Amino acid sequence: MSTRATITVADEKDSFDIYQHHDGYPDGPFGLVRHVAMARRLAWDPPRFEAADFAAAIIAVLKDRGGSTYLTKDAEAHGDRDFHYRIEALRENCVSRVMLTITRPSYERGRGDVEVFAGEIQEAVAKFNAVPDTSVRPREWQILADLEGALYRAEEEIAALCGNRPDEDTEKVLEDIDDAGRAVCLLRHHLDQNDPWTTLTRLEGALERLRASGQPAQVTALPSVDVKLAMDAHRRFQRD
Repeated sequence: MSTRATITVADEKDSFDIYQHHDGYPDGPFGLVRHVAMARRLAWDPPRFEAADFAAAIIAVLKDRGGSTYLTKDAEAHGDRDFHYRIEALRENCVSRVMLTITRPSYERGRGDVEVFAGEIQEAVAKFNAVPDTSVRPREWQILADLEGALYRAEEEIAALCGNRPDEDTEKVLEDIDDAGRAVCLLRHHLDQNDPWTTLTRLEGALERLRASGQPAQVTALPSVDVKLAMDAHRRFQRD
């Protein structure tokens, strides 16, 4: 049975609710915490935080097919959810920290939701071991994951060294690192969603079977739908 979840992203003016039909658990490399962390790369950098922007980033990361992820009018109306995630900014001295609270329903009569986690997103990543599983990933994907992690750590270290008050030159360096990190994240997300290696493996297998059969190649015997979807996604990525 799928693990369903709801997500609320809120700021001082707006609040948006999202319903996730599957993989709504927080733990591990395929859980929702990792996807929320990936969405952070696609949204505005702190101190700027807008609920509409961050909610759109979450949907961009999660949406993989019809019905998997969609907007909902009221997160509370989904009684089948196993977890609820709330994302909002905590502003302290003109600095915004993106905070995450995770709760689950209580099965005890009269008791409210149980808090599973409350803190910054990067803390949730560590707590729930929400790091990419590279053990079965192609080498290209692993290189991108390592590069993204290195850029993120460099950005955090530089910001810490200057007390989050960089001078003009350092600010430009931080912007360049962040742009590079976003580009790597977008590319890795593109590969995550479209998985060209699987498509090529299926095509290679189909061609090998045709050769072994000694029969004339028939177009219908090839995984043409997989190839078309992969190529369409590739062309969209080039335009974007």
